[in-house]
Amino acid sequence: MPRLKKPLSASERVSSREEILGLLDSGEISIGQAIRRMRLEWTGLSQGHFGKIVGLSANTISAIERNEENATLQTLNNILRRFGMELTIRPRR
Repeated sequence: MPRLKKPLSASERVSSREEILGLLDSGEISIGQAIRRMRLEWTGLSQGHFGKIVGLSANTISAIERNEENATLQTLNNILRRFGMELTIRPRR
């Protein structure tokens, strides 16, 4: 198992958030990829540990991050809430 990195500082998370949001807006990454990146960079937690926090199995977290799970809005918002975010609807830019 790869060794997890130390979580980002608060200021580093702000920069990371802006980058991730830009990549999502441009379609360069998916929601699952964004969740994986935030989990690894912001928390440094494994899928198992993060899953325990949000009440999901490591397998479910893995499937969501690979975009193989048809997660409900409630499940995605439960995950995103841990990062101070939520899914919303807004006009395209």
